[in-house]
Amino acid sequence: MQILKKFTNTKTTKIGLIVALGLSGVALSYHFYDKRKQCCKSANQAPPLLQNPTQNQNEFGQNRFLTQAGAIQRWRQIKEGSISYKVDLLLKRGESYSGLVALDFEVIDNSKDLYVDFKGSKVVSLYVNGNKINDLDWNGLFIRIPKEYLSTSQKNRVNIQFDQNYAKDGCGLHGFIDKDGKQYLYSQCESYFTNRFFPCMDQPDLKAKLRFTAVCPKEWVVISNENADQKEQFNVAQATNIITTYHPQEVVQSQLQNFENSDSYNFWVFGETKTLPTYLFALVAGEYWSIKFQGEDGDTPQTIYCRESLKEHMMGLKDFIFEVTKKSMKFYEDFFGVKYQFNKYDSVFVNEYNWGAMENPGCVTFNDFYVFKEKKPATSYTQFANTIAHEMAHHWFGDFVTMKWWNDLWLNESYADFISHFCLQNIHIESIKLSSIPVMFNQRKGWGYREDQMLTTHPIAGEVINTEVAENIFDGITYSKGASVMKQLLCIMGADKFGEACGNYFRKFGWKNAVLQDLIDHLQEKFDNPEFTLSYWKQQWIETAGMNEIEPVWDQTDRSHQAKLTVFQRPALSQFPTLRIHKIKIGLFHDNGIDSIDAVLQATEENVIPYDGSKGYRAILLNFEDQSFVKVLLDQESTKYFSQNLHAVQDILTRTLIYRALFDSVRDGKICSEEYVDFLLAQLPRETSDEILNTQLMFLQGAIGSMTPRKFKKILGKRVFSFLIAELVKVSGNAELENRLILLRNNLVSFAYDNSCVDELVDWFQGQNNNQLQQIQCTKDNKWAIVKLVYGSKKYDEQPELRQQLLEKMLELDNSDAATRAQLKCQALKANEQERAALWQKFVDPDNKESVKLIAESMAGFNNERRYLSLEPYQEKFFEVIVQIFQTRSNDFSKTFYDYLFPITDDLASLCNKIEKLRAAVPENLITLKMQVDKSLDSIKRQVKQFECFCNQAKLATQQVLENDA
Repeated sequence: MQILKKFTNTKTTKIGLIVALGLSGVALSYHFYDKRKQCCKSANQAPPLLQNPTQNQNEFGQNRFLTQAGAIQRWRQIKEGSISYKVDLLLKRGESYSGLVALDFEVIDNSKDLYVDFKGSKVVSLYVNGNKINDLDWNGLFIRIPKEYLSTSQKNRVNIQFDQNYAKDGCGLHGFIDKDGKQYLYSQCESYFTNRFFPCMDQPDLKAKLRFTAVCPKEWVVISNENADQKEQFNVAQATNIITTYHPQEVVQSQLQNFENSDSYNFWVFGETKTLPTYLFALVAGEYWSIKFQGEDGDTPQTIYCRESLKEHMMGLKDFIFEVTKKSMKFYEDFFGVKYQFNKYDSVFVNEYNWGAMENPGCVTFNDFYVFKEKKPATSYTQFANTIAHEMAHHWFGDFVTMKWWNDLWLNESYADFISHFCLQNIHIESIKLSSIPVMFNQRKGWGYREDQMLTTHPIAGEVINTEVAENIFDGITYSKGASVMKQLLCIMGADKFGEACGNYFRKFGWKNAVLQDLIDHLQEKFDNPEFTLSYWKQQWIETAGMNEIEPVWDQTDRSHQAKLTVFQRPALSQFPTLRIHKIKIGLFHDNGIDSIDAVLQATEENVIPYDGSKGYRAILLNFEDQSFVKVLLDQESTKYFSQNLHAVQDILTRTLIYRALFDSVRDGKICSEEYVDFLLAQLPRETSDEILNTQLMFLQGAIGSMTPRKFKKILGKRVFSFLIAELVKVSGNAELENRLILLRNNLVSFAYDNSCVDELVDWFQGQNNNQLQQIQCTKDNKWAIVKLVYGSKKYDEQPELRQQLLEKMLELDNSDAATRAQLKCQALKANEQERAALWQKFVDPDNKESVKLIAESMAGFNNERRYLSLEPYQEKFFEVIVQIFQTRSNDFSKTFYDYLFPITDDLASLCNKIEKLRAAVPENLITLKMQVDKSLDSIKRQVKQFECFCNQAKLATQQVLENDA
């Protein structure tokens, strides 16, 4: 699964607190979670979530999550390879659906009850081997299958009839109605959401085959992992004949009786899937538009699906999508020596999606923000291509060979994140020009660098004691750090041996489950490095948390042929002291270019490396070519050289590494944000790489938005805004610089802190002839961003007619769901005290049926830094309700509530105190909330250092002190 992350969230105003979720550093204490069995014996309606489970009870007796211990117990009861599902769905328009599940399996051990997972609306009936279970035992997540009804001598069948609502948080079977009234459904089952779709034994090592049937409106198309064997007008008698072969007749009659307007429905029957883990079962339905790939003989069939309202935009992207899909598939087949294992490759673009994409075999779902409605910079198309290659890689790592449990999630995500970039480096895409892949990979590494320097860091492969922990390790450690570690391993082994070892691994474990050691064993067979084994490497890199930082110490005046460079290695955080082996290159800079030397840093504090000092080197860069995952510090002499000569460094990856090292100094509170802003504004006019420009503009957003006290943001923001205007004027009219123009233009709004900047953007929106931007197109996306900015500006409260006029003009131009989201944010931004109180009640109302994505828009407007003076009454309210929110609402809603409504303030001492109190009050079973709180605390403490640095070093701050003294 691809999770798109930028350096900063669009809500940078929230002092950098919206961060990717990660596993808390206190994860090991979760061994002793309270458990209590509380079952609803006779009621079939879903019971409320348990709040205070007690200890030492049945692993399936509480209903927040599935434990690893419970998964192991259930795995031991079932014969491997014996499981199959037949799932029959009745999909109607509206808010809910119903279904039947026939679950077949062989039992090895029937000394314990068996449990089926289902977090749904209602269990209508349960049959075990033909016996109706009248005393239904379902606690809201686990349906008990009594052991006395299970047989070890023959195959068992469990039949379940259920009702469920379409999801509103993107987990399970999600429903969305577009502005044109067309309804769209899609399933999202990873990590532990198949049980929200239909009843199943929802763990990755209970792999199974599945066959869907679906009754749905005639206008709908249905897509699944396999092709449909049958599609025809729904006929009750015919459907009954098929379904009663594996369901009790009374259940089928109950499901299909009194079916109104049956002639307006179709009946779909799909082929049986390959042996898959439950989290990869997929179904998509609705009035999707499609286009097929006109490939060559032997090509895997491809089809693209999207909402009808997006088909015009998809037509401009289809060739790109088909090309990247075909070429990445061919690359993996050749590199691994293992063919693509599935019958088709559908790319389905869906709305209100929580992720970038999901690797459902044969039915890959993509977030439809990738269906660009206007031209984007090359970096956006490159990220899109990487997402395609990432999901394609999963069809080997994850879909064909599957991890046994979520502690080896990295086997899926780290590998796919690494190999997708490697793939794009080795194929040539003709339809659209892509950005530099090494630079994009380094940008992606920033996610891992940030998270690995937080106290909430965790090993790449750590202990995952339940599925709620699993939900929270889709983070920068699992993806970005893990990918970097795999790249390091490929550098050590060589690409040919690495690919051959992976191919052998796939051939041995195809359609099965594997663990970390299985991959290590296959890689070790091709690993001939005498200095260390992969078991040692695994322990250092995969099984321990934290990162290292390295710093050069050298004597620039030593011009001898045997000069010495000492590389000091230390942990970035003292709490995680592991030192590691690093295979790196060292760049040595002189007036005529760059030399490099290869080095292997041992897992020691000091490594002495000889070099030829006679060339008069001026600077040194460790981890040249970006081979290792390590934080690079610059020595004083090198920092001085790079600050004066960065434009002369020709290689863009090298410049990227230098820029990152400088930004790390700002993030660590060693250089203030003002100094960094001024440095970049001096450098960027000479910067020729659009990839670097893109990254540095994100860094600038973070430096001003998160690392600068509020009262100075307007001044720094205006400096960058003025710089962008000047650069836009320079590139305007030059077709060869169109990509740069798009980058500059799309970043303007992010720096419009000052009202004068907002005024200039409004003039641009309205086409004022005296505006500096009059020659540059103001696109629909730009205009929407300006409207939101105007609604957020207190100045324009005095011009409500103009504000409303701009909004109405946009609503005339755009009637899409993007307009709906923008309206919601604008309404929240301009809300008066009474309206704000009503919005807050909407946010905390458990009966609110609005989708999480739409609620998030209102939250973003409500809790906006430009309105921070109105937020004070709600800071205390946030801390009063947050525990209850996590106890009673889904994790996805709760995380959205936390991220979007977290208090905005510069009073960091008070905020830290409140978070500390919250941390002490969070119940142990609220794992996700504990992780959120720990990350917030870490971020705020880092921000304190950044603000202190600003106050001590920034000219703006010292000037203000002098003025105050005067």
